[in-house]
Amino acid sequence: MPERIDVLHVDDDPSVLDLTEAYLERELESVAVTSVTSPSDALDELDGGRFDCIVSDYDMPGMDGLAFFERLRETDRSIPFVLYTGKGSEEIASQALNAGVTGYFQKGGPEQLRRLANRVHQAVDEHRTREIADRYSTVIEALGYPVYVVDETGVFRFVNEPFAELTGYDREEIIGSPPGFIKDDEAVEEAEDRLGTILSDDGPDVQHFPVDIVPREGEPVPCRDHMAALPYDGECFEGSVGILRDVSDEVERREELETKTRALDEAPVGITITDPDLPDNPMVYVNDRFVEMTGYDREESIGVNCRFLQGPDTDEEPVSELRRAVEAEEPTSVELLNYRKDGTEFWNRVSIAPIRDADGRVTEWVGFQEDITGFKEREAALERQNERLDSFAGIVSHDLRNPLNVAQGRVDLAQMTTDEADEHLDAAAAALDRIESIVEHTLTLAREGDTVGDPESVDLAAVAADSWETVDTGAAELAVETDREALADPDRLRNLFENLIRNAVEHGGPDVTVRVGDLDGGFYVADDGPGIPEGVADDLFEPGQSGVEGNTGFGLAIVQEIATAHGWTVSATESAEGGARFEIRGIERRRPPLAEA
Repeated sequence: MPERIDVLHVDDDPSVLDLTEAYLERELESVAVTSVTSPSDALDELDGGRFDCIVSDYDMPGMDGLAFFERLRETDRSIPFVLYTGKGSEEIASQALNAGVTGYFQKGGPEQLRRLANRVHQAVDEHRTREIADRYSTVIEALGYPVYVVDETGVFRFVNEPFAELTGYDREEIIGSPPGFIKDDEAVEEAEDRLGTILSDDGPDVQHFPVDIVPREGEPVPCRDHMAALPYDGECFEGSVGILRDVSDEVERREELETKTRALDEAPVGITITDPDLPDNPMVYVNDRFVEMTGYDREESIGVNCRFLQGPDTDEEPVSELRRAVEAEEPTSVELLNYRKDGTEFWNRVSIAPIRDADGRVTEWVGFQEDITGFKEREAALERQNERLDSFAGIVSHDLRNPLNVAQGRVDLAQMTTDEADEHLDAAAAALDRIESIVEHTLTLAREGDTVGDPESVDLAAVAADSWETVDTGAAELAVETDREALADPDRLRNLFENLIRNAVEHGGPDVTVRVGDLDGGFYVADDGPGIPEGVADDLFEPGQSGVEGNTGFGLAIVQEIATAHGWTVSATESAEGGARFEIRGIERRRPPLAEA
């Protein structure tokens, strides 16, 4: 059944109203005519109902047809309006058409009434089509997707604003151009093949396929095209319509996922993923390094719990720690003695962490396995070396210090029993003092080495001031220009400052000024002395290097050992005043290593 057309006819002659209604009902398949004799009555009818078309006389008392039309347009009514008048003239026709009426007819006989009926049908059909198009256009614009129409000649007939924004061209530049304007040849051929499939008898109504859009500027934009044929009757193909969706983010995420997957597969440490929702929390992923490290291939590892790497000498304590962390859903790290497929032992540093979904539920566990066998062997060798150093320190401290103290005492007695100064005794006393200083510094290096105690937050300015008081600085001056804190072993940091201050006083003279200030990620200690002698600049931090007569040269070696123990770096350069400047960096990069047990 055709949709009914509701017509409002306005004419002050009832006979014209009756005749027109009869012809409209005869000529149109489904029509309902409401007849009124004045524009004011027509306005009342319009306020109370909906009409598809208005037919109006021109010459009516109180308000003519054009004035009636203007009243309608004041309320933004877009109803088709046909002026049907018996008082016609070229002037009225010109005014009517310029005002924007849908049609203009002079009253006449049957043929003119049939023309009127035909124009009413055509106007309503166009209006309804326009309304539908406007509604679809509103929906399309609200979606925000780029939309295009390519006609049967193969050129763009319509593109919306989002399509223009995607390509970087104005709509006027795109419309009338072929798809090759914003695609490469391969993409154009792909679209033609897809359209051919749609038009085939057994093809789908819509095709979905990837396409790269080439914008005016920049790289091609990856999109997904949703293409369909425009509706047509018979063999008269009228073109295609499509909606594009920018999938740049999807492509980027997919590439990122592929990159992460490759990173997992090729990582230099063993990586496993387990599924706690499966019985016994088995491994569901192992990477290449895990296979290489353990000797078990993927087929042997997937589907089983990683405890199969344990053996007779595996310590139960770290295994219990792993079990506790899993039960508590907390990350942890332990060192385990594991066994390869061939039965050989290796030390494995195992770190595990839970992977949670958006609701906080643990969905997987990720594990990292690092073969630390070499590290454990070096650790054991270091322990043996430390034992030898302790033994050496004991020898130096006891067996060497005793005769040294005896020699110093004898020289002192000899000086007291001699009335005049003896240059040979004075030289011997100085040499013995130098030996004592060497012994003390050697013991410091041997006993403290490159480790530190438990670090804590330390005020650099306070430590620098305390260190200044413990060094014989004479008339030298200290300027502290830092409020930084550092994570450090307080005692060893104080030793570092003492040696740098002592170095500045010994090399810069009794009236030197020592300055402590901030650096990016560290601090510096500088002086205004003569600077670093060229002869020792390259080996400044080597034990025994010094530019001052009688200096042991151990001070800066100890400074470097303390910095290294904290994970810092130390370097020497020239200060702004031409003296020496020592820069310590890295105090905020990481927590320093703990002392060996």
